[in-house]
Amino acid sequence: MSGATETHGDNTAGDSERNTPTPVTPVGASGSRPSRTHRFLAKAEKKIDKFKLKLGLKEKGPESHGASEASTTATSSTGESTTAPTGKTWAVVAGALKMTLSIAVPIIPDPFKGPGEALLKIIDVFEQANLNKEDMEELKKRCDLLNESMVNAIKGRDERLLSVDLKESIGRLVKGIHDTFLATVVEYSTGIAAYMMVKDNSEVVKEANQKMDQVLQCFWIENLIAGALVLSDIHKTVKDQEGWMVKLCATTDNHFKSASLDKLKHVPGAAYDSQELAKVNPCFQGTQVKLLAGIGRWMSNTALEEQGASKPIYVLDGIAGIGKSTVAKTVAQHAAAINSLGATFFFSRDHADRQQAAGFVHTIAYQLACCDASYGKAIATAIDDHPESLHKIIAQQFSVLVAKPLYSMLEQRATPLVFVFDALDECAQPDASDILSLIITFVSQLPNVKRLKQ
Repeated sequence: MSGATETHGDNTAGDSERNTPTPVTPVGASGSRPSRTHRFLAKAEKKIDKFKLKLGLKEKGPESHGASEASTTATSSTGESTTAPTGKTWAVVAGALKMTLSIAVPIIPDPFKGPGEALLKIIDVFEQANLNKEDMEELKKRCDLLNESMVNAIKGRDERLLSVDLKESIGRLVKGIHDTFLATVVEYSTGIAAYMMVKDNSEVVKEANQKMDQVLQCFWIENLIAGALVLSDIHKTVKDQEGWMVKLCATTDNHFKSASLDKLKHVPGAAYDSQELAKVNPCFQGTQVKLLAGIGRWMSNTALEEQGASKPIYVLDGIAGIGKSTVAKTVAQHAAAINSLGATFFFSRDHADRQQAAGFVHTIAYQLACCDASYGKAIATAIDDHPESLHKIIAQQFSVLVAKPLYSMLEQRATPLVFVFDALDECAQPDASDILSLIITFVSQLPNVKRLKQ
C-alpha cells in the first residue's frame, strides 16, 4: 500500500484516551472562576455593542451583563445573526473578527502566532479598500463565517482545557486566512508592517473568497469528524449561505426508490447503524480525541503533504479489543451527520453474510444509492443496462455498478465522501484478499472519496 495509505500502529486506537469520559468543568459554573477567554468574550460583547450604537446599527437598550453562550458571540450579544451581513458595515465585521482573533492568537501554537498577528493588521486594509458592493458583501459573509467558526470552537470553554489538536486546527485556519488575505494586498514597507490593496482587486477578492471557502471547509470537516464542533452551531452559521456550506448541514431524504435497486443483494447488518451493530457504541465525548482529530484532518486534506494528505486510504490497525470498531463507528456517524458518508461495511466472523465477499459491492452500491438520489438513479440505470454484472467477480461488479456510473458525479462533489470498512481481518480467505485488492486498486481511484479501513 506504499504511497496509497496512511497507517497507524498499535498505539493509535489503544492509547490512554480509551472510552473513559474526560471530566470537563463548565466555564462560569457556580463556585468556579470564569476563564480568561470567557471574561474576554464578555468584555468584547460590550465593546461591540457600543460600536454598533455609535454607528446606529443597534437600538439603545439595557446592556447585558456577564458572558453569554457562544451563540451570542463576540460579535452579537442581542441575538442578531452574524450570518446575515446585509446592512453591516465593514467596520463592524472587521471589528468583530479582530476581537475573536485577539482571543485566538494567544492560545494557538507559536508557528501560527505570527500570521495571526499580521492578519490583525491586514484586516484594516480592507476598511479603506475601494471594493465594489458585491465583492464587499461576499467578503463580509466569509469573514462572518470565519469569526463564527472560531468562536464556536472556543465558546464556553476554559482555554486550558482545549486540546492541542484543536488549538493547532484553529492555528491552521488563522494561517490559511492570513495567506488568503495576504494574496490580495502587498506589503510596501519594512519594519512596521504596512499594506495596500493590489491592483485589479475585484478578481483577486473573488479568488480570495473561493480560497476562504476551501480553508473553512477543511476546518469544519476536520473538527466535526473529531467532535470538536457541534453540528447545530455550524447549521446556525451557514443557514443563510449557499453551496457546499448548506449541503454540509442539510437534513435530506435522498433515498431513491427503484425496482432495479431491489436486485442488489445487500447486507443490512453491515451498515454502521444496523441493529446488529447496536452493541458497538461510538466513542464517549472527550475520548479518542487525538485519533479522531487525525482522521478528521486526513479526511479534510489539511495535513502536510509530506505526512500523506493526498493518501486516499487511512488504515487503523492494532491488536483486538482496543476500540478500533468504536472509532470506525464514530467516524461513520459523524460523517453521516454532515452528508459525507458514502458506505460502510462492518465485517464479522459471527455472521456468514458479513464474512464473505458475496454482498460487499452490492452493499456499497445500495448504500450509495440511498445517500444520494442522483447516485441511486445512475446505479439503477447501470443495473438495467448490465444486469449480468450483478453476478460477476467483485472487481467487475464494482466497475460497472459504482465506478463508471458515479465517477463524473464524484468529481463534481464539493466535499469528500468517506467509506468505512471495519474488521477486514474477520473476513474469510480468499475473500479478504479479493476485497483488499479491490479497495487498493479500484476504490482508491474514485475522486473525492476517502476510505477508513481497519
